[in-house]
Amino acid sequence: MSTGYWWNGFSYASTCRQARQEQEWRIRRSDPATWRDLRFTLIAPITVGLTSSIPPAGVVAAVLGFSQAAPSARLIGVLSLTGALASSPYAWRSVEPVATRFLRGSSTMALADRVSELTAQRADLTFAQAAEIRRIERDLHDGAQARLVALGLSLATAEKLMETDPKQAKALIREARVCAATSMTELRELIKGISPPVLNERGLVDAVRALAMDSPLETMVNADIQLCLDPPIESAVYFGIAELLTNAVKHAQATRARISIARDDTDIVIDVEDNGRGGASARSGGGLAGLRHRLAVFDGTCEITSPAGGPTRARMMVPCELS
Repeated sequence: MSTGYWWNGFSYASTCRQARQEQEWRIRRSDPATWRDLRFTLIAPITVGLTSSIPPAGVVAAVLGFSQAAPSARLIGVLSLTGALASSPYAWRSVEPVATRFLRGSSTMALADRVSELTAQRADLTFAQAAEIRRIERDLHDGAQARLVALGLSLATAEKLMETDPKQAKALIREARVCAATSMTELRELIKGISPPVLNERGLVDAVRALAMDSPLETMVNADIQLCLDPPIESAVYFGIAELLTNAVKHAQATRARISIARDDTDIVIDVEDNGRGGASARSGGGLAGLRHRLAVFDGTCEITSPAGGPTRARMMVPCELS
């Protein structure tokens, strides 16, 4: 400052080093994690230390007992060694509950972390929706809209030639009919990319089986149950499977794939495996990263194991309740 002193956010100091040190100490003293660590340091020797010291103490007692010639001392050594061996698998099991009890963050911190996570997920979802809207606009502009404009021009030209050149007019009308059919096909494909009709009509399992039939891979679908999930979750899982199959064809050069759909107590679990060359990774801005963002909106996860040379295994897990 102009006065020659340093301000660290809490107080003034005569030097920069002193200001930084005081700032660090104040932050450490006000950090709840520091006090949790100190509390655990004081409590751990009384709890974890006592239980974990039983096997070493038993071994020491056994050595001292076997070193004596008296039968009673040897008996004590045998009992101590037996106690040490019996308690050794359980001596350190108290570490986890004690550490969880005294080192975990407060409910306020957990709530703050959850709010930050949901904020990030909302931002990812917003970006994904904007990208999807741009894709739909581009597909409509480059595909169906261009064909419909050409269709209108063909019909206008045919109308003018109807009296002077009927044959040419009929040829233009035939071209317009083909153009209309092609536009309808493109619109159906676009609608299918937004929400497949089979997914809305028959559910996730049948939609995945239809996707497997259309895939160039030899795909086997294993699903012993019929699921009726919430539509947003069904859509996220369906397009996640479609993304994995597309990557298997486009990047992994696979020939076979296997899809398994199951359900445990709280999650729907989807395993997708292919026999490709492996090496898949979730790069920033890539399809796998987008898949993880899509599932994260529903607190879902996607774990990918893809060693060089293959195979590639992907497991998607999404918490859900059957509707």
